[in-house]
Amino acid sequence: MNNDFKGLCLFLGMIGLAYVAMLLVLLAFTGLKIVKSILVIFVLSSSLVAFGLKSEVKARLIRVVKRKLSPHI
Repeated sequence: MNNDFKGLCLFLGMIGLAYVAMLLVLLAFTGLKIVKSILVIFVLSSSLVAFGLKSEVKARLIRVVKRKLSPHI
């Protein structure tokens, strides 16, 4: 896939996640009931970020998350 397109997806996804963070702050201070909208924007932005990442970075992130979530014995 074209690197420019991946970069665009990553950029738009990060803008969406920043927007979700601002909406969460708004939600905390005003008590607005916009949870469904926040969830939809979060899912779309997260999928754009995941789509924009290279496969090596995805594999490394998955490995780190699995290591953090695994029980420490």
